[in-house]
Order: sequence, then C-alpha cells, then structure tokens
Amino acid sequence: MLFLILLFLIFYSYMIFPLVLAALRPFARRRFGHGRVEAVTVVCAVHNEEKIIAQKIHNFYALEYPVPPRLFLGLDGCSDGTRAQIEGAVKDGRVQYFQFPRQGKAQTLNALMEKVSTPYSVMTDANSMFDADALLRLAETMSDETGVVCGRLVLVDSLGNSGEGLYWRYETMLKKFENAFGSVMGANGAIYMLRSALYEKLPMGTINDDFSISMKIYEKGHAMRYAAAAVAREEAGSSDADEFSRHVRDGAGHYRALVYLCGMLNPLRPVRFFFYVSHRVLRWMAPFSMIALYVISCLRFNEPAYRLAWFAQSACYGAVAAVHFLKTKPRLLRIPYYFVLINGALLAGFVKLCTGRQQSVWVPLKR
Repeated sequence: MLFLILLFLIFYSYMIFPLVLAALRPFARRRFGHGRVEAVTVVCAVHNEEKIIAQKIHNFYALEYPVPPRLFLGLDGCSDGTRAQIEGAVKDGRVQYFQFPRQGKAQTLNALMEKVSTPYSVMTDANSMFDADALLRLAETMSDETGVVCGRLVLVDSLGNSGEGLYWRYETMLKKFENAFGSVMGANGAIYMLRSALYEKLPMGTINDDFSISMKIYEKGHAMRYAAAAVAREEAGSSDADEFSRHVRDGAGHYRALVYLCGMLNPLRPVRFFFYVSHRVLRWMAPFSMIALYVISCLRFNEPAYRLAWFAQSACYGAVAAVHFLKTKPRLLRIPYYFVLINGALLAGFVKLCTGRQQSVWVPLKR
C-alpha cells in the first residue's frame, strides 16, 4: 500500500495536478479587474556584473512606461569594474546605485527596498533584458486584489534562438493554468512586480529570494498572477551542469522556505493549501519518495510485482546515467532524463542545506 501511495503522489504532482487545473480552468470563479499604472522602481541586486550591467542600464532606458520609472542598483560587495560600468552608462538621476559590503542578495534587496518610495516595485536580475512594454504589461495586470504579478522569462541561446527546455515549458504552462485562480506558485527573479507596501523583510540565510518574497505576499491573502505579455529575456544555461547547479541551489532554497512559509500548510485555508501542496510540497518530497520506492522494491524483490518494479526503476536510472554523457539526448529518454536530473538536484540541495554547505550569498554564472 505504501508503495502505491508514494507512486501516486509523484504522478499526482507532476501529471494529475496539471490535468486537474486544465479541467477546472474554464470554471474558475475568480475574475480580476484591470490594473492601474502607478510609479514604479526597478530593483536589482548586483554582484560582479561588469560584463552585463551597462547593457542592463541601456535596456532600462529603452522601457516604455507612462510614468518615468526609476532603477535602484544594489552593489553587493562588487570587486570588479561594475561600478565604473554603471557610472559610464548612467544618463540621469533615474538610475541610482548603492554600495554594500558582501551580504548576499536577500539582504541587499532588503536594504534597497527601504529606499523605495513608489507604489510598485519590479524585481529583476542583471542579465534579464526586458521587452520595451514589459513594465506596462505588468502594471495592467496589477488589479486591486493582486499583490504580485509574475512576468514571463524567455530563455535564448547565444545566437538569440529559443533555449527553453522541456522543464521550463512545463512550468510556464502551469503558471498559465494557475493564473486563472490568482494562485501562481512563486515568481521568477528575472521579472516580477509587487506592491511595495507588501514587501516583508527577508530573514538571514534566505536563498530563493524571489520565491520567498512572492509567496509571503500570497500567504497574506493577496492574489499572485501571471502576465505572459510582460517578457524578460535571458541567455539559457550552456550545459546540463549549469542547469543542475541552478536546481541544486533552488532545491536548498525551497526546503528552507518550507519553514519560512509554514503558514501555507494550514488546511483551514484550503485554496492556498491545495495549490501549495500540489505544485510545490509534493514535488519537493519526490526525491525521497523515489528512494523509498526503490528500497521497497529491493526489500520485496521476491514478489513478482515488486521484482518488475525494481527492474523498471533500474532500467530507467541506468538509461538516464548512460544518456547523461550524450551531447544530444534521444527524444524518447528526454522526459525521464530531466525528471531524474531535477529530482537528483533537489536531493543534492537538501543535503547541502542540512550539512551547511549551501551558501546564501549568490555567485552569478560566468558570462
């Protein structure tokens, strides 16, 4: 029985839950009004981004928004030429930078948000380039009952072609489904807007600042929505190793967020509980469920059904291990490969968090 329950929970989180949302989406009762254009500050924590920061500032100046936006850059212990690049690119007082000792992204965002005076704030990363109308599309979605609006991150390769992987397309699909209910489960740090007054200071040691900020606002009772027309673009990771490293850090951050967002696990708030557990918590438990399934199959190997399950799991993991060394993954094995990759990264993130080896300070990938 335990074997079947664990197997069901994995299938439910990854396959059944999206189907449930797709079926319920046309009947979503929640209807949202139109957002209002308000003054906005773009907030960005920066660490050693001398190669990209000037482009980020030029991109900011190209944004089209009825109320001239502001850009606050927080230099988190930069030891390269980031400051010089900023000073060379700044045209007017709308762009301001603030220098801080190395303290990590979360604490830098805390310090920057204390300086924000506009009704809206937009969080972003140094390497995220907005389409010209991105701020306007976010504001149009910020209805009265909405606290956070997530934009759409488009991943491109070095030639500008789409670099979106299977997992990224899957997550984007879920955001579209959840948007109908005002229950998008977490923003992406590349582009999201929030009501500045709802920002809650992040605790020390926070790893996933984007997830923690947005979900804390949702936990308070405000809707979180998705604006697919608000686009930011980033260069995709160049290898599976880059993707794995990103998922390891994200995994550690998610397990830490379980404590920070413990109020989301209140079953007396059934809508939030349903979305959070279905989309997030069960998925974070999947690596442990997979290990338990394999152990149970080994312990009950003498029984035909469990022997078959053992061979199926062993074949899957063996094929994934072999495929890992191929530059081009066979189409038939892409889904199991990325499924195992993501869950392996989650498990590695959990181990790093528990052993104190996951730092909360952020180090950008080499560009």
